[in-house]
Amino acid sequence: MTQAIRWKRSVLVFHGSVSEVNPDWRESLAPLSLDVPQQWSRFDRGEVASASRSTNSFKVTLESGEVVFFKRYVYFTRRLRSLLIPSKATVEAWGLSELHRLGCRTPEVLAVGERRVLGNVRAAFVVTREIVDSISLAELAETVTEKPGSLLGQRQINDIAADLIPQLQAMHRAGFFHYDLKWRNLMVQDPDGECRVYVIDCPRARRHRWRRFRGQVVDLSALSRVAVSRLSKIQRLRFFIRYLGPGYDRTRARRLLSAVNAHLSRRPPRGWKATL
Repeated sequence: MTQAIRWKRSVLVFHGSVSEVNPDWRESLAPLSLDVPQQWSRFDRGEVASASRSTNSFKVTLESGEVVFFKRYVYFTRRLRSLLIPSKATVEAWGLSELHRLGCRTPEVLAVGERRVLGNVRAAFVVTREIVDSISLAELAETVTEKPGSLLGQRQINDIAADLIPQLQAMHRAGFFHYDLKWRNLMVQDPDGECRVYVIDCPRARRHRWRRFRGQVVDLSALSRVAVSRLSKIQRLRFFIRYLGPGYDRTRARRLLSAVNAHLSRRPPRGWKATL
């Protein structure tokens, strides 16, 4: 999907509310009243995609027939902790824009906005376009296995890995790290055909010039958390070796694998042992 705007990781307003909408989508999104903070602060139209105390996401069908996702973040933290920091919505918009620029597949960001009181963010939203005919990798793992704990097929894993690994390598080479790369944040389009993988939901994303090893560990650990119960040990090691690429440094590979295992051991997933 195209990203018409290169969104910025910044504070949009010091006091009050502001919304930024892709000009090509302004007319289509007009019924959502994104320019009226009283409206988007209480937005509850469409199908609930996810809900929690601080984050709510709605799947909305526009009059044009296009489907979009409206996600709202509400802040309950102490004021100083949210003072003049980019909101999760703007970080997510920036992150998806940067990933797209690096050659990764992402949903198109259509709008972003936030409300602040004297620099403290109180609420924010981001609107993204639907990835048509897609399913999250977590859901796919449930649907293609006969029972919880069974393994994904090698052909399907090969297809997913062949599309995901180059994207993962590209973002990490550029110093970009998702920091929440769970299976539910990977959407698979046409899983029985070309098997295209999209990266979504990155409100924690960051770019690092110096702390790249730490970013690799966190992203690989997030991928491994579900993989330990859905993939065999051999499948996981094959993925890791393909991620490292040809001619990888064995000493560095052992150090990275050890760090991933140490990270997982802090909150061990079910069925985990000290391997990827």
